[in-house]
Amino acid sequence: MSEKLFRFRCPACGDVLSASTDMIGAEIKCANCATRLEVPAPAKPRSTPTDEEESSGKTRRSDDAIADETPVKFGNRGPLEEDEMDLTPMVDVTFLLLIFFMVTASFSLQKTLETPAPRNDSASAQSRTMDELLDDPDYVVVRIDSYNTFFVTCAAWGDEREAPSRQELLVQIQEARNSNPASPPGTLLVNAHVNALHEKVVAALDAGNTVGMNQVKLLTTEEE
Repeated sequence: MSEKLFRFRCPACGDVLSASTDMIGAEIKCANCATRLEVPAPAKPRSTPTDEEESSGKTRRSDDAIADETPVKFGNRGPLEEDEMDLTPMVDVTFLLLIFFMVTASFSLQKTLETPAPRNDSASAQSRTMDELLDDPDYVVVRIDSYNTFFVTCAAWGDEREAPSRQELLVQIQEARNSNPASPPGTLLVNAHVNALHEKVVAALDAGNTVGMNQVKLLTTEEE
């Protein structure tokens, strides 16, 4: 005698499944949602509809009877919410870029060096020789040779003095400024060789600013 097949619904997803009568009470897995469930007993086929039911359109086929069981609810799953864009990573990247630009801008500001613009009046436009500048009591001259060595001189000194280090350079400029207490020199002239390093020129300017010499002039030369 062949086994009779019947159909029933999965209580989890409502999919229609089929099983044989000898599988009643066995545990199977739904092919649609993979939920494990017990095979229920087949529902009793409904009786043959009357003529009145056929005329009212309520007739159903008895061979399509489905097990009448209350669906089992697994968990309190509410309606799925639509996916929303998470803006947290974008905000983090924005703050990182802001911090980066603030840090780089501050470093750029620290590395700037302001120098006075040349004046167009006749006195400043008039060319002066190096000897005239060395004899001018308002000047302190810092010479940087091609080997990046500092030499300091002023009108009150007979010869220039070597400054092998930045600290010694600062000391020599201060002494040159104090050589005339009545009228201290106020202008720093940096005479740098064309092969001298730029950082040496900046060091000389920083030393002049440290001792209070706000007026600076730059001069380049190819002579040793």
